[in-house]
Amino acid sequence: MKTKRFTAANGREAIKVVTDSGVTGYIDASIPPEAIAIWYRRLSADLRRPIAHSRRLLRQNRRRTTRPMRKHTRRRRPGPRLWLPRRGRPIIVLR
Repeated sequence: MKTKRFTAANGREAIKVVTDSGVTGYIDASIPPEAIAIWYRRLSADLRRPIAHSRRLLRQNRRRTTRPMRKHTRRRRPGPRLWLPRRGRPIIVLR
């Protein structure tokens, strides 16, 4: 793995990392190297696991989240329009 420090176009110092397989990555130099090493170990461990494992973890996390419950409003009496059926014989026949 090869590393090279340089100043980016925005004026910040960055590190160019080229792996043995030829993958190139750019990292901000303000990130401590210990954090990068920990992140690399975690990422490589995740990539060794099958994709189904990460999908199962996502499903479990989605199940555990709380969802807002419906708020039951106070039921009001139906208006006069709702007393009569929409079609057919009316309920009350006035003669």
